[in-house]
Amino acid sequence: MKLYTRIAIALTVLLAFTALAGAQSWTPLNKQPGANVGVMLQLRDGRVLVHEEQAGDSTAWHVLTPDATGSYINGTWSSGGHLPSNYSPWFFGSQVLLDGQTVVVEGGEYNFGSQVWTKLGARLTYSGSSFTWVANSPPSGWSEIGDAQSVILFDGRYMQASCCSPQTGSAFYTGPNTWSSNGNIVGLANDEGGYTLLPSGKVLMVDAWSTVCSSSFSSELFDPTSDTWSCGPNTTAQLWDNSGHELGSANLTHAGKVFQVGATNNTSVYDPVANSWSAGPTPPNGLTGYDSPGALEPNGKVLVMLGPPGFGSGCQMLEYSPSSNTLANAANPANCPSDPSFVGHLFTLPTGQVMFTDLSGTVEIYTPAGSVDANAKPTILASSTNLTHGTSNNILYGKQLNGIAQVNAYGDDYQGDVNFPLVKLTNTSTGKVYFCLTHNESTHSIAPGVIMYTHFDIPSTVPPGVYNLQSIAGGISSNAIKVTVH
Repeated sequence: MKLYTRIAIALTVLLAFTALAGAQSWTPLNKQPGANVGVMLQLRDGRVLVHEEQAGDSTAWHVLTPDATGSYINGTWSSGGHLPSNYSPWFFGSQVLLDGQTVVVEGGEYNFGSQVWTKLGARLTYSGSSFTWVANSPPSGWSEIGDAQSVILFDGRYMQASCCSPQTGSAFYTGPNTWSSNGNIVGLANDEGGYTLLPSGKVLMVDAWSTVCSSSFSSELFDPTSDTWSCGPNTTAQLWDNSGHELGSANLTHAGKVFQVGATNNTSVYDPVANSWSAGPTPPNGLTGYDSPGALEPNGKVLVMLGPPGFGSGCQMLEYSPSSNTLANAANPANCPSDPSFVGHLFTLPTGQVMFTDLSGTVEIYTPAGSVDANAKPTILASSTNLTHGTSNNILYGKQLNGIAQVNAYGDDYQGDVNFPLVKLTNTSTGKVYFCLTHNESTHSIAPGVIMYTHFDIPSTVPPGVYNLQSIAGGISSNAIKVTVH
């Protein structure tokens, strides 16, 4: 649970951090959205859908379109439509579906500024400049959804939690206004947990409550082959705080392990192969992930935003290095360290840069240092090299086209998963970039080395010419193949 207005803390309590890792810096967008924004979702045509948040119209969405060279820093804004008039949520579940043209938003801890744990939801269909939102019914019998987490499973099913009851556990989206029920979780409640998709296809959740699994250290695992939950191994420390039952981000890394940030100045690392937890680094200066974001960088490090406990102002960006199991200070965007951690959202773009929003009107982008982790690169294996603009259902075959992680994490309040393919065309003569609409891939697995295919539609606006075609997942581009568009 959280306050929905910023907490005003005197600047004298801000922490001073000077040991910045490298010379990375943040760059504000050349064109700002003109509204206070938070949640970011990757559309499957390269654009980014961004939600207008507190001190604004939270029925409104905005769309960031990269410029002709693929730059989001130089991108432009347009309308992403409005939610139904009775639905204006903060802190909610969301997913971009595999059909390539649907986004589903569910629940909200707040609706129109009131803390009501709403069960309302909405469904977006988009194409070109058309963005149409309509109401979407909750699962049958659910009285609330609230700030509940969601995930798309390896088999393509969208699983949505209810925030506050194990009796409703989770449900699977089966189409507009329809859901199928799923069994109870093991623990007390889904509340404040997050869903982390694992390479095996299972889903990890760290509990934020005492449960039958453990009084303080419990985790749970969901098996999609049997649709059942079971107790997982105990974490190495209590990660949730006793007052607000908060947790920080949980990022699957390229190394195949999950870095879970706690709200108690503790972190733990989960190894799915060994099915065990080990101690992670202790954040400096008492920092915690008291509701906080994390984003996996193409270099394999995890960028996290931490702050004092209890929603206090004084945030700091840090980078987690899986190879050394260490945290190092990183450069801060302009509004951090004046922000509390819960207002932050981190989102890895197709360029490999990380975009930051904090419920203000200022959006900034971080360019990580270091080279791309070669083991995480998608690989194109086959595609037609003679393509026609305006055509649909072209097929691209490749290896790990979904990437090997969800990449962006927060927990229950925000899901910005980008573990699906994007297809980019770069004109070899002009350098202009065009994104194709991807959809209906053969699997949603993030297992390393998985062989798969995706469909892609070529916009009619793509001029004839010779192009380099690449697939992108999690901000990492594949090898390029040369194609001709007629």
